[in-house]
Amino acid sequence: MTQNAIYPVPHIKSFVLSEAPGYASRENITVTGDGAAMVSGTLLTQVGDTGTAAFAMDSGATGNPTSGSITVGAAAVPGKYSIEFTAATKFDVEDPKGVAVGSGTVGTAFNKGGLTFTLTAGGTAAVAGDTASITVAAGNKKYTRYAAGGTAGPADAVLYNGKAAFTGDKKAVGFVERCELNRAELTGLDAAGEADLLKRGIKIRGTAGLPTVSTPTL
Repeated sequence: MTQNAIYPVPHIKSFVLSEAPGYASRENITVTGDGAAMVSGTLLTQVGDTGTAAFAMDSGATGNPTSGSITVGAAAVPGKYSIEFTAATKFDVEDPKGVAVGSGTVGTAFNKGGLTFTLTAGGTAAVAGDTASITVAAGNKKYTRYAAGGTAGPADAVLYNGKAAFTGDKKAVGFVERCELNRAELTGLDAAGEADLLKRGIKIRGTAGLPTVSTPTL
């Protein structure tokens, strides 16, 4: 007698209330395990393998500041970040899309938009109008379990298909934007994580401590 093989299917919780058309809320992701199971609905942080970055003054600049090592965080995007000096020790930074990231001071660590670096004055001081760039190479961004309070980074996604205990990397599906999720079915959610997810268009529905959820209607 022939028996049909039975293949285990990862348990998927009913935490998704709504999502963008065409599965646009989902992405294929790589999750790095910590030796414990990750259930469906676990909050995730994007960390590691975020690429490298290089600093260079643009041709024609008067000054010759340099940069120490550059740390590329999960919020950084691949491409060329533009730096414009507004004075000898002051500068503004824009991301590859031309969106302002923030202002910095030579000799003081700049830590915004996923980039952390410190510019050092060279033998010739920069002048207003001098420009430079930081080019961020694309990396293979991975996800790990979100830590309470965002101590290891912001909440960036929610795991769709649960994983049995594992270490190393595994392929998975994550909800990364534009969806509504049921608070009662999420694991690792706290106030900081909820605020992080909202920035990505992920809304958490339901009242803490209650088993049911209702969405607003007109």
